[in-house]
Amino acid sequence: MMRAARLLAVILPLAGLAGLWVQSDSHYRTGTEWEVPIEGFDPRDFLRGHYVEFTYGWPGIDEFRDVPPEALCLSGEAPQLAAVTVLPTGQPCTHPVRAQGSGVYGWDALMRGRLYIGQDRATELQQQLQKSDQRGIVTIRQREDGSFTPIAIRFRPLTPEEIAERDAQNEGAEDLRLPPPIMSR
Repeated sequence: MMRAARLLAVILPLAGLAGLWVQSDSHYRTGTEWEVPIEGFDPRDFLRGHYVEFTYGWPGIDEFRDVPPEALCLSGEAPQLAAVTVLPTGQPCTHPVRAQGSGVYGWDALMRGRLYIGQDRATELQQQLQKSDQRGIVTIRQREDGSFTPIAIRFRPLTPEEIAERDAQNEGAEDLRLPPPIMSR
């Protein structure tokens, strides 16, 4: 009897941990995958492990960049993201994403994200991030409850439209630069 009690005392916590792991893994693997353009990369930080930190480039985000929303509604044919709109409270949406206040970025989680990567992949990504002729794409897994997780990153060449937009932004930035100061003797 005493031996059975000890055996149960060991097996029950292990079974509980296994159950929690299965539930967590199942939650992680469910949802709809979307490909989201990204910008503003930080390929890794040795103090906090290997990761890519980025800013989401949601299509249509410019209209509400000054006031980060609490929820967005994704539209398109997954995984191709066509547009993003602010999701007003109580409005229906087939594919919502919501900021989780308890996450790494808190309520700014719809603007910024991070993806942990291995040592070998970190070196490869660092080389790709240095190329200005590529667009970073993060695959997120969006769930019915609005939670989402970045799960992968890849790069693709810039389209001619993206190159023209980048060049126009660079020209606009040059126009805004102040002339060099005049030195007097």
